[in-house]
Amino acid sequence: MLHRIQKIIDVTLFTVVCEWKNGEIRAIQMEQKIREWADEPGSVYKKLLDKSIFMKVKLDAETQTLFWNGLIKMKDTSGKLLNATLDIDPEVLYQMSILISKKDNKAA
Repeated sequence: MLHRIQKIIDVTLFTVVCEWKNGEIRAIQMEQKIREWADEPGSVYKKLLDKSIFMKVKLDAETQTLFWNGLIKMKDTSGKLLNATLDIDPEVLYQMSILISKKDNKAA
């Protein structure tokens, strides 16, 4: 089963509570992983340690994962440098999360 996020329920510093497509409500506790990723030389994840940046997390409706606008630079085919989004694979986010509750999908 592919895990995908349906909606963001709440955001606090380094934790995002989401409803997943499978009906689960899960808290993604990201601080430890962000700090680990931020230790890599030249890591863009260092930017997420800034509370004001982290709190701007959004849900990409198409890819159904979390992202932050304009945190990375990418070159287009002409070589022009553009702002791009930083996202995290939803499978990675699911593995980082803890279950809070699950909707009862049984018919009444």
